[in-house]
Amino acid sequence: MVACGVLLAACSSSSSSSAIGTPAGESPSTAIEPSASSSSFSATGSPVPSTTVDGEWNGTWKADSGGSGTFSVSFSQTGSSLDGTLSISVSCLDGAKVTGKVKGHSIQFGSVKGQCSVDYKGTIKGDQMSGTYGLGQIDAGTWKASRA
Repeated sequence: MVACGVLLAACSSSSSSSAIGTPAGESPSTAIEPSASSSSFSATGSPVPSTTVDGEWNGTWKADSGGSGTFSVSFSQTGSSLDGTLSISVSCLDGAKVTGKVKGHSIQFGSVKGQCSVDYKGTIKGDQMSGTYGLGQIDAGTWKASRA
Protein backbone atom coordinates (compact mmCIF):
# COMPACT_ATOMS: atom_id res chain seq x y z
CA MET A 1 0.00 0.00 0.00
CA VAL A 2 1.64 3.23 -1.17
CA ALA A 3 0.16 5.51 1.51
CA CYS A 4 1.26 3.18 4.25
CA GLY A 5 4.77 3.17 2.80
CA VAL A 6 4.88 6.97 2.80
CA LEU A 7 3.77 7.18 6.42
CA LEU A 8 5.93 4.24 7.43
CA ALA A 9 8.96 6.11 6.10
CA ALA A 10 8.58 8.24 9.22
CA CYS A 11 9.10 5.12 11.32
CA SER A 12 12.76 4.81 10.42
CA SER A 13 15.32 4.50 13.15
CA SER A 14 17.22 7.54 11.88
CA SER A 15 17.19 10.45 14.25
CA SER A 16 19.28 12.76 12.09
CA SER A 17 16.37 14.59 10.46
CA SER A 18 14.50 17.34 12.23
CA ALA A 19 11.76 19.77 11.35
CA ILE A 20 12.80 23.01 9.71
CA GLY A 21 13.22 25.63 12.41
CA THR A 22 13.51 23.10 15.25
CA PRO A 23 16.45 23.77 17.56
CA ALA A 24 18.64 20.75 18.29
CA GLY A 25 17.26 18.72 21.15
CA GLU A 26 13.76 20.23 20.90
CA SER A 27 10.79 18.17 19.76
CA PRO A 28 9.77 19.17 16.20
CA SER A 29 6.13 19.03 17.23
CA THR A 30 6.52 21.97 19.59
CA ALA A 31 8.36 24.39 17.31
CA ILE A 32 6.29 27.00 15.50
CA GLU A 33 7.90 28.67 12.54
CA PRO A 34 7.20 32.35 12.12
CA SER A 35 5.14 33.30 9.09
CA ALA A 36 2.65 35.94 8.08
CA SER A 37 -0.21 33.44 8.38
CA SER A 38 0.70 32.56 11.98
CA SER A 39 0.70 36.15 13.20
CA SER A 40 -1.03 36.63 16.52
CA PHE A 41 -2.09 40.19 15.65
CA SER A 42 -4.97 41.41 13.51
CA ALA A 43 -4.58 43.88 10.65
CA THR A 44 -5.37 46.66 13.15
CA GLY A 45 -2.60 45.52 15.53
CA SER A 46 -4.96 44.00 18.12
CA PRO A 47 -3.98 40.62 19.59
CA VAL A 48 -5.83 37.67 18.03
CA PRO A 49 -6.66 35.03 20.65
CA SER A 50 -5.64 31.46 19.86
CA THR A 51 -8.42 29.32 18.46
CA THR A 52 -9.73 26.57 20.73
CA VAL A 53 -9.32 23.06 19.27
CA ASP A 54 -10.00 21.11 22.48
CA GLY A 55 -11.85 17.84 21.78
CA GLU A 56 -12.28 15.28 19.01
CA TRP A 57 -11.53 15.92 15.32
CA ASN A 58 -12.10 13.53 12.40
CA GLY A 59 -10.23 13.90 9.14
CA THR A 60 -8.66 12.61 5.98
CA TRP A 61 -5.10 12.63 4.69
CA LYS A 62 -3.76 12.37 1.16
CA ALA A 63 -0.15 11.45 0.43
CA ASP A 64 1.69 13.25 -2.36
CA SER A 65 2.45 9.76 -3.69
CA GLY A 66 -1.27 9.07 -4.20
CA GLY A 67 -2.43 7.14 -1.11
CA SER A 68 -5.08 8.38 1.29
CA GLY A 69 -6.90 7.48 4.50
CA THR A 70 -8.80 8.67 7.54
CA PHE A 71 -7.78 9.60 11.07
CA SER A 72 -9.14 11.01 14.29
CA VAL A 73 -7.29 13.05 16.87
CA SER A 74 -8.27 14.00 20.39
CA PHE A 75 -6.78 17.31 21.55
CA SER A 76 -6.52 18.59 25.11
CA GLN A 77 -5.67 22.30 24.99
CA THR A 78 -4.15 24.37 27.80
CA GLY A 79 -3.61 27.95 26.64
CA SER A 80 -1.83 27.58 23.31
CA SER A 81 -0.36 24.14 24.11
CA LEU A 82 -1.83 20.90 22.77
CA ASP A 83 -1.58 17.30 23.93
CA GLY A 84 -3.55 14.35 22.66
CA THR A 85 -3.75 11.01 20.88
CA LEU A 86 -3.91 10.08 17.19
CA SER A 87 -6.03 7.21 15.87
CA ILE A 88 -5.08 6.14 12.33
CA SER A 89 -4.94 2.86 10.41
CA VAL A 90 -1.16 3.02 10.07
CA SER A 91 0.33 0.71 12.68
CA CYS A 92 3.44 2.77 13.44
CA LEU A 93 1.26 5.85 14.18
CA ASP A 94 -1.95 4.44 15.66
CA GLY A 95 -2.20 5.55 19.27
CA ALA A 96 0.66 8.03 18.83
CA LYS A 97 1.07 10.84 21.34
CA VAL A 98 0.31 14.28 19.88
CA THR A 99 1.85 17.56 21.09
CA GLY A 100 1.78 21.00 19.53
CA LYS A 101 0.76 24.64 19.61
CA VAL A 102 -2.05 26.89 18.41
CA LYS A 103 -1.18 30.49 17.58
CA GLY A 104 -4.02 32.67 16.30
CA HIS A 105 -5.63 30.58 13.56
CA SER A 106 -2.51 28.49 12.91
CA ILE A 107 -1.94 25.01 14.27
CA GLN A 108 1.24 22.98 14.35
CA PHE A 109 1.50 19.57 15.96
CA GLY A 110 3.40 16.35 15.74
CA SER A 111 2.62 12.73 16.39
CA VAL A 112 5.29 10.49 17.84
CA LYS A 113 5.22 6.76 18.59
CA GLY A 114 8.57 5.04 19.06
CA GLN A 115 10.80 6.06 16.15
CA CYS A 116 7.77 7.11 14.08
CA SER A 117 7.26 10.88 13.81
CA VAL A 118 5.09 13.06 11.56
CA ASP A 119 4.73 16.86 11.71
CA TYR A 120 1.50 18.68 10.79
CA LYS A 121 0.95 22.39 9.98
CA GLY A 122 -2.35 24.01 9.18
CA THR A 123 -4.97 26.71 9.49
CA ILE A 124 -8.09 26.60 11.65
CA LYS A 125 -11.35 28.07 10.35
CA GLY A 126 -14.18 27.54 12.85
CA ASP A 127 -14.88 23.82 13.12
CA GLN A 128 -12.59 22.98 10.17
CA MET A 129 -8.83 22.79 9.85
CA SER A 130 -6.51 21.81 7.03
CA GLY A 131 -2.86 21.84 6.09
CA THR A 132 0.17 19.79 5.16
CA TYR A 133 2.11 17.03 6.89
CA GLY A 134 5.74 16.14 6.59
CA LEU A 135 8.31 13.53 7.44
CA GLY A 136 11.21 15.49 8.88
CA GLN A 137 12.05 18.16 6.30
CA ILE A 138 10.13 16.42 3.50
CA ASP A 139 6.55 17.47 2.67
CA ALA A 140 4.56 14.25 2.38
CA GLY A 141 0.93 15.27 1.81
CA THR A 142 -2.16 17.18 2.88
CA TRP A 143 -4.77 16.72 5.59
CA LYS A 144 -8.10 18.19 6.64
CA ALA A 145 -10.29 17.64 9.68
CA SER A 146 -13.64 18.67 11.16
CA ARG A 147 -14.68 18.92 14.77
CA ALA A 148 -16.53 15.71 15.71
